[in-house]
Amino acid sequence: MEILSLDLANYRNFTKKSVVFDKNLTVIVGANGSGKSNILESIGLLSGIRPFKVETDLDLVRFGQISAKVGGLVFTGNEEKDLIVNFQVIDGQRVGKSFYIGSFKKRLVDFVEVFSIVIFEPADLDLVFGSPSLRRKHLDRFLSSVDSSYWRSVSAYSKIVTRRNKILLRIQEGKSKPLELGFWDERLLAHGKYISKVREDFFEYLNFLEPTFAKTAKGKGGLTGLSWELKQSLLSEEKLTANRDRDIAAGITLSGPHRDDFRFKFKSRDLEYFGSRGEQRMAVLALKLAELEYLKVKKGERPVLALDDIFSELDWEHRDTVLSVIANQQTIITAAEKESIPKEIFKKAKIVEI
Repeated sequence: MEILSLDLANYRNFTKKSVVFDKNLTVIVGANGSGKSNILESIGLLSGIRPFKVETDLDLVRFGQISAKVGGLVFTGNEEKDLIVNFQVIDGQRVGKSFYIGSFKKRLVDFVEVFSIVIFEPADLDLVFGSPSLRRKHLDRFLSSVDSSYWRSVSAYSKIVTRRNKILLRIQEGKSKPLELGFWDERLLAHGKYISKVREDFFEYLNFLEPTFAKTAKGKGGLTGLSWELKQSLLSEEKLTANRDRDIAAGITLSGPHRDDFRFKFKSRDLEYFGSRGEQRMAVLALKLAELEYLKVKKGERPVLALDDIFSELDWEHRDTVLSVIANQQTIITAAEKESIPKEIFKKAKIVEI
């Protein structure tokens, strides 16, 4: 799987920008604020990854403009495909998005099945010590890119929890009866069980099936003894019934996948509290590499790997670990300064200066 070229119009800080990528390795060099991270972000949009760093899609449209476009020519399934995301500002307050494969308009759930990329960026360090909701959001976005059924279940589950919480509040106020929860509990269980099973399977892959990334990210310069602990709030009919009074008293649904979390462990210790910054960074990189392997297993093609300004904070030993994996797939690297990039990369990379 490859991205061959990218075309941006009124996206973020770019009025117009085109980039042609090497099939193996491309290095994008530019000063901070030049937009090199925005390029990776826009490629992520072609795979359905919504940027973490934006409050609304209005932030993605160049200031003062009423439309924007992200287009990419990708190679997947032994053929080239044109992917397009159009943005249209509506009433200056919200943005409507439309998705195209070639000239055919597609639903987002179908659009995202075409192309995959795994992006590692400095902000991903927040996965180690950020909130459980941040980790759940990351997990849902990744697993949704693997499994469209998971996407549908997560979307439906979220709406069901919202609706159920409203009923719980109405029961509190004496405006509804507990019997009304039965229908929503049944749907909550159906979608919740599927979400939990997909998450369990992924973490089993991470911790027990020893994907090939283990030889690099957990080997020399990596973290031998690294693991991930999935903390699940599993649902059952008995649990929902037993906790009904508690849910009514709280006015919210207190158990289910929306309460799940996962932790990074190194030799059974939580890396948030017992890890150095270097160890935390390598642990997140190891997760990203595992995601790349998992996508390959599930989709039959190896996704693109993007590394955003990764070398500026890694020591030389950890840099060697990164160098050992970049040749396994098409890789795109960004850097603020050429000096931060190992010299051996320049011998085989296409350099794009912003």
